[in-house]
This record gives sequence, structure tokens and C-alpha cells, in this order.
Amino acid sequence: YLPVAVRRRRKWPWFLLLGLVGCCGVPTYLAGPMLQQYPASAALPEQVADLHLREDEASKRTTRRLEREMQVTYWSNDTFAAVYTAANGKRVVIFGATGFRLSPDKDVDAEIARLRDAYNLEDVRSVDTGTRGEHQRCGIGRTDGESVVVCTWADHGSIASGVFDRLSVPDSARLLGQLRTSIVSRG
Repeated sequence: YLPVAVRRRRKWPWFLLLGLVGCCGVPTYLAGPMLQQYPASAALPEQVADLHLREDEASKRTTRRLEREMQVTYWSNDTFAAVYTAANGKRVVIFGATGFRLSPDKDVDAEIARLRDAYNLEDVRSVDTGTRGEHQRCGIGRTDGESVVVCTWADHGSIASGVFDRLSVPDSARLLGQLRTSIVSRG
């Protein structure tokens, strides 16, 4: 009987692989949304879905006021605001800012809290956007005696809110997604 030498398995390749994943893979996964969503810029299109940009004097006053509010609130000169209307009388007011956002989930909560008193918001709920790093919340409120839906989104490159009349919460959330795609461009 002769003893057979058993080959010893080397452990260092596994440690090297785990080290690379821990060193490079995890930070890349965590920073992925930041790299995809920032930098961002905004440009207001003339038309989004069935909505047309309004440029009358009252709408311009509203957008200037909202842009100033966003500049003061977010210390940003990269702000935007617009009033859109549809042929059926539906009205959408959107306002926001672009710039780096470290924690968009907290920014959405802060924006909803800021708008809560102005619109008497109730029943605020999260909306799944399907994209990591993008957060959205919608609530039901009132302005000028009418019921409105107020939705806010934030990601690592932008934050904005929309005020929708004559729409349900799911329809408002869906339309806010279309507005975000049409207004905000990445890179």
C-alpha cells in the first residue's frame, strides 16, 4: 500500500475574485444610477402627448414665480417651469430643477412636505417608476377650490413636480413620466 498524495486546492483565486467584486463591483452597482442620471438638462417641448405649451401672459407669470421658488429652494439656476393645456381643458403645471441629487428619495419627501400646505395634500403614495434611483410620489390636493393631483419625481440629476387637474392619480403619474422623458435629457 502506497499513500497517494492528495492535491491541495488553492484558495487564493476565490479570495481574489471576492475581493474584486467587493472592491469594484459593489461600488459600480451603487453608483450606476448616479452615472446614468447625472448630468441632466431640461428643455421644454411645445407638445407632450395631447398637451400644448401655453405662452400667454398669465402662464408666463406663473412660470416665472415657480422658477424663482425652485431657485430659492434648491439653490439652482437650472430651473424650468411650464403650463400645458389640452383641447379638453385639462391643465398641467410642471416645475423643477436639474443638478446633482445625492438622495432623491429624501428630496421627494422634502418636496412633498413643501407642497403639502400649498395644495392641502392628502393620501400621498409612492409610485413605482421601474428605474433604480428614480422616486415618485403623488397626492390629492386642492387649489382654487378644485381637486388636483400633485406628483413629484426626483432622480440623481433632476427634481420636479406637476400639478394635474381632471386626471386620476394613476393617469397623473403616467403623464408625469412622459413629461420627464420629454423635458429632461441625460448627459
